[in-house]
Amino acid sequence: MIKLNFRRGSAFASKKARKYLETVNPEDIKNITVIRHAAIGDFMNIRPFLINAREFFPNAKITLSVLRTAMYGIPHDLIDDIHIMDKDNPSDKTKKTSLLTRIKQAKELPPQDIIFDLTDSSLTLLLVIFAKAKIKIGYPYRWIRRLFYDIATLRSDFVIEAESTQHMLNILGSQTLSPLQYGFKNIYPKNDIQKRIVYFAGASMQIKCWENKKFKELIDRLSDEYQDYQHIILQGIKEDEKFLEIYQNLQHKENVFLQVAMDLDKAMHFMSNSSCVISNDTGIRNMAIAVETPTVGIFFATGAFRYWPRDGKHSCVFNLEYSSPNVNDVYLATTNLMDGIYG
Repeated sequence: MIKLNFRRGSAFASKKARKYLETVNPEDIKNITVIRHAAIGDFMNIRPFLINAREFFPNAKITLSVLRTAMYGIPHDLIDDIHIMDKDNPSDKTKKTSLLTRIKQAKELPPQDIIFDLTDSSLTLLLVIFAKAKIKIGYPYRWIRRLFYDIATLRSDFVIEAESTQHMLNILGSQTLSPLQYGFKNIYPKNDIQKRIVYFAGASMQIKCWENKKFKELIDRLSDEYQDYQHIILQGIKEDEKFLEIYQNLQHKENVFLQVAMDLDKAMHFMSNSSCVISNDTGIRNMAIAVETPTVGIFFATGAFRYWPRDGKHSCVFNLEYSSPNVNDVYLATTNLMDGIYG
């Protein structure tokens, strides 16, 4: 029997959910679906959830529901199947899919024991409504959600998201692992850490991108401070992620290099064996966190606390009014982190 234990107001559970859970043990659960309609950084954030879900439901087949346009970095090693939905028309990206198409795709998901909605969007709500499951678990942001979710846990903006997702397992009694486990220690071992600092100036949206001139000044100062380190400007896969404007002003320095974009596996190996990654709020930083490489995050368009592991290996730079941080603040955060970890 699975017994729910929480204070009133900290979560929600319907009578239907309570009654169902009184009849099953975790070993009885055969099929669960995890909804994560997001990009690579968000896939990194749910790896601890998937690891703990596999441990708590040892006999369950795990299906991951994703968007067709955001499948890069799917954690294939932690799931058994994929369910795909389309937000945009696959044959014409300028058009949205019709409501009927979305409903049809939602109904294609086979019957489940439990659905975990880790995204909370209008599209995932549609999936929750039309998919068949014995219980459905999500976030109670709006009162109307209680009409469609049987259990809901709060998602705090002040707790790292990878931890918040696990509260959906905690409410069922799962003793999730701490510190967070991402499952990469054997895949990307840290057996050849190089003296290099990696910089990534891109992000999923332009409003999240720190100014190029500030990145240039930061790299200029840090390459003088840490002369025995390589300072790598990492290119991305998008056309606006070449960062030539930054590199051209620094290419005369012998310890500054431009690294062309790598495939996912090589990029993960590269970051795993780097000393530090400095970037905006983007997937690259989440990838570095997942392979336990120290990071400095630059935040001004989104809240920092939700993406800031407080384990001493990571730093976030932001202003109280969330304006673009100045170079000196990022420089000091980096030197404090580097000196604290490496001496």
